[in-house]
Amino acid sequence: MSLPIRLLGQLGYKHLEILRGIFPHLQQQKFTRIDNFYELFICHQTYRKMLANSSMKLLICHQLMRRNGKKLFQSQSKKEFYFFMAMINRIYRVLNPLPNSGVLVPRLISNHSFKQHSVSSIKFHEIYPIMAVASSSCTIWRINSDCTFENVSSTEHSFSMEVAFHPKLPILATGLTCGIVKLAKFNIDGTNAQIFNTTTINKGNIWSIVFHPIQPVVFVSNDYGYLMSLKFTPDFRNLLSQSLLRHHGTTINGIAIQKNGRFLSTCSDDYIVKISTFTSTDCTEIKTVTSFGSFRKILCIDIHPTLDLIAIGGDDQTAQIWQIDENFRVTRINSLYHPSGVRCVQFDHFNLNIITGCYDGYVRIWNFEGKLIHQFKKPLSSCSSVISIGFSRNRPRIFAIGDNQEMTISKLEELKN
Repeated sequence: MSLPIRLLGQLGYKHLEILRGIFPHLQQQKFTRIDNFYELFICHQTYRKMLANSSMKLLICHQLMRRNGKKLFQSQSKKEFYFFMAMINRIYRVLNPLPNSGVLVPRLISNHSFKQHSVSSIKFHEIYPIMAVASSSCTIWRINSDCTFENVSSTEHSFSMEVAFHPKLPILATGLTCGIVKLAKFNIDGTNAQIFNTTTINKGNIWSIVFHPIQPVVFVSNDYGYLMSLKFTPDFRNLLSQSLLRHHGTTINGIAIQKNGRFLSTCSDDYIVKISTFTSTDCTEIKTVTSFGSFRKILCIDIHPTLDLIAIGGDDQTAQIWQIDENFRVTRINSLYHPSGVRCVQFDHFNLNIITGCYDGYVRIWNFEGKLIHQFKKPLSSCSSVISIGFSRNRPRIFAIGDNQEMTISKLEELKN
């Protein structure tokens, strides 16, 4: 049985009868396990098109909740709603795999290297064909239709530690070494970036910064274990409030937010990963619901865009994949062993793979079952550690690698095994 089906099979056997009743084409089929249900479900082409419609997903979710004895739009049903919607999204992903999912192997086919001083962060925008690079300054690069790359904007001349794009808007957040967060607006092609908001944190270096996917809130971490939430007006012009929480004992190296805003995860030098939910309607207050750890510093974290999976990497020379259930219990799926510390991890959004960057200078691509699919070393600065990696969510598939000497931008093609 394929790995996606096994993951789906862990969604909850108690809802088997609910699923059997809501999909009429499957009512006469004989199956006793939810794994069998998903296998049969995939065979029905009707549901492929049906689940491609967002409003239909919402309708199915509401029907599932009604059949489960819940009343809609009540606060106590929010958790149940998240669970059913996540289940539907997982079914959709299995029925509609992304191109070449799990069949082809990526290979590096072209390189463009640019001298950059200590590239600390690389981020791609989810919608626009641009990327941002945090280095001695923050620069925006445009990806042209012929896969050439062009530096189109620069927003800061102080040393930038971290950058983040708003998932929907043409807004960029930059965290500086002096404890300052700057927001900039730009054109959809990356040009004419202009800073329009500056907020001083005064709590050391900014190590991680992310936007909440729904609310006008920015989360920032620093050297001393503080997690700050900055609430802005909807246009991000004015800062409304600033909350401060001592979330970890020491430096928070990474923050990741689930794509639908269900939970937030942080990793730290105190060897701990914390998973927190939002306790206020504006999502500025959080509560830790579970935590797990390692025996060395945890340096990086990422959350899968469609599955409730978390990837972490650290000084224990492993990258680990953890699954989160509807009750926020965590289960480790696999540990990927490296010859040195893992500095960066990122899920491949086109395949069920994970990409890691290691202190030995190698970039490795693994599947979720722990098999090493592909690895390559940066061609020019072969002695440098991989500090940051970026992977485009849009086609063409663009891959960026940063270290303390240069940035390498590559296009990946698919080759058969």
